[in-house]
Amino acid sequence: MWRIGEQIKGISLSRLALTLIVGAGVPQAIATAADAPGDQQIQQLLESAAQAPDRPDHDFSENSIQHLLKQSKDLNLTQEQVDKIKDVNDRYVRSRSLQDKTYKQAEMEALKLIHERRSSLLSVETAIQKADEAHSKLRMAGVKALREAADVLRPEQYSNWRQNHAAGQFAQTSPEAGDQIETERIAPH
Repeated sequence: MWRIGEQIKGISLSRLALTLIVGAGVPQAIATAADAPGDQQIQQLLESAAQAPDRPDHDFSENSIQHLLKQSKDLNLTQEQVDKIKDVNDRYVRSRSLQDKTYKQAEMEALKLIHERRSSLLSVETAIQKADEAHSKLRMAGVKALREAADVLRPEQYSNWRQNHAAGQFAQTSPEAGDQIETERIAPH
């Protein structure tokens, strides 16, 4: 899934839009033109950006819940616990899909306003805030799902899961691991 805010951290939305236009293979004349890009150019930009490869770490919450389910035997989870965790994950995946769509739409509206030279700065700011709010809701859904899944565990199961999870993350990022790269985020979404 394509997430503008996830792909390039620390870059303002306007810089990100310029980066996407230039980096997506769209002629630089579009980025520097006095007039806003047309609908066809915006569509081409969106299609190019949508083809960017997904980052494997885009969803810490779902990855963590999946790892929890994979460790079910090691953690001595009952079938009832496994079913509850699967239910939490299924509800989260459905919710995330809807919230992700809302987030992407808000990002696209902000991107369009940034390129529209006649749009007021207030409308651009409002659109950016709307996108940020949608992204926050998406992240919070992940936090809630992760906590709900963790609440199913008994204290000793939770402790063992966290130790296994932390050890796995350390192995992925430690210098002794060679050229391995980190494949999960530390924070949800």
